[in-house]
Order: sequence, then C-alpha cells, then structure tokens
Amino acid sequence: MGLSRTGVQRGRALSASASKAKQGSFGGVSNALSTIYGRRWLIGYFVQRELSKSYRGSFLGFAWAFLGPLVMITLYTLVFSKIIGLRFREFEGNPQLNYGLYIYCGATPFAAFSESLTRSTNTIRRNATLVQKMIFPTEILPLTTAFTAMADKLFGLGVLTAVLGFLAYVLRWDGYALHWTLVLLPVLVVLQLIFITGLSYIFSVVGAYLPDTRETLRSFVRAMFFLTPIIWPISRVEGTKFEWVVAYNPMAYVVEAYRDLIINGRVPDITDTLWFALLSVVLLVLGLMLFHRVKKQFADLI
Repeated sequence: MGLSRTGVQRGRALSASASKAKQGSFGGVSNALSTIYGRRWLIGYFVQRELSKSYRGSFLGFAWAFLGPLVMITLYTLVFSKIIGLRFREFEGNPQLNYGLYIYCGATPFAAFSESLTRSTNTIRRNATLVQKMIFPTEILPLTTAFTAMADKLFGLGVLTAVLGFLAYVLRWDGYALHWTLVLLPVLVVLQLIFITGLSYIFSVVGAYLPDTRETLRSFVRAMFFLTPIIWPISRVEGTKFEWVVAYNPMAYVVEAYRDLIINGRVPDITDTLWFALLSVVLLVLGLMLFHRVKKQFADLI
C-alpha cells in the first residue's frame, strides 16, 4: 500500500511538472494573448496617444499625417526622376512621376518595419514608470509600438492610393488605375503587422538587457534598406549571384507585395505569401514566449 501511494504521488508530481513546463511555454503565449485581448481598449488609447504626440505642437496638427506623404511623393519624383534621372519603371503618360510612386510604395512599408524595430529596443526603458508597476500589463508595450508604426504608415498608403485615383480618373493619364487587388491590401497589412509585432517583442527584451542594441540595430536597418529592392528593381539581381539578397530577405517580399497590389494590380505569389505568413506567426509566438519568460525581471533592469 505504501509503495502504491508513493507511486501515485510521484505520478502526480511528474504530471504537475509536465503541466508546469507546458504552462511556461505555450501557456505563456496563451496568457499574453488573453491579457492583450482583455486590455485592447488600453492598446487603442496608447496608440492614439503616440500618434497625437507625433503631430502635437504643429500648426496643422494631424493634417500632416496626409500632407507629409504627399510631400514625400513629390520629393521622390523631383529627386530621383528629374534631378538624378533614374527611370527603372516607365509607363505611358508620365514616367517620372511613376518612379516616385514606385519608390514611395516600397519605402512606406519598410519605414514601418524600421520604426517598429528601432523604437522597440527602448520600449521597456522608455516606459520605466509603467513597467515598475506590477499591475500594469507590460505585454501591450511592444504591441503598441508595432501598431503605432503601422498605423502611421497606413496614412501614407492611403495618400498613395488617392494619388493613383486622381491620376487615373481625374487627369486620365495612361498607365494609372485603381486595381481590384486593393481589396487584398488588408491581408498584407495584417501579415506585416504580425511580423513586426513578433520582432518588437524580441527586440524589446534584447534592448532591456543590452542598451546599445538600439544604435546597433539602426546601422543594420540602414544596410538592410539598400539590400531591399526599394530604390532598385528586383529584376537587377534575378539570375545573378546576388539573388540570395532577395530570396532570404522577408522585407523584399513585403515591398514587392505592396507594389503588386497597389501599382501593378497583381496578386503576390501564393507560395511566398504562405512562407511569409508562417515566418510571421513563428516570430510572434517566439516573441511572446520570450517576453513572458523574462518580463518579471524588467523592473530590476531599468
């Protein structure tokens, strides 16, 4: 009887240990997602606060969310097409302006990626007062960073779409149109949001432990900008020994996918889309697991 009771106790202990291990890994992801969903109103408040902070103090205020992208499109057109004279993509009607749209369409999603990564490294330290409060859900901080970066750049994509519509249906220039593929744009936006959110969780943890991560990451992102087909066409490396630069760069897929949906009116490659979706989900799960594992140590690090 004693041996039997001991065996039962050991079995329960092993079962509890296994359950605890499971809780510590995927259970942490479940808890984090539950916290995020329960505090979604707080996420909305923080995103709104960050967006309004960007335009606070200016005379036109929030109008710059739309005027800024319009100015950038004009600058890209003047600098790259008129002054430098680069014309990788030419349509009938006005090839100079088309190249400005081409660059802007690629630079906008990359800017969301760049901003979310660099800001996430300082998320924990920047919100030290909130992190030190045990009741505050720190899980929403990296998510807020990713949401803010993405929401800010969505205004730019909206202006780009409006410009295309103006050229196509008001000025009636050849080569410009609003394609049906725009209805698929929310899918790509969600995939990119998942992608940068996962990275934001990972680098918020790294930045909490290593304060110099921010400057190191900035240099990496600058280099990555030139390794991504933003100011040069992807056809320049196809079939060459540098093709790996695009093949192993997830942002190359993102940039080309936005151009396909908005400018070219094509559906991005399904296989590439599925691989990017899988990568995004894996990064999000790993990021949440890592964040949940070390979040109790944040208060001692800042």
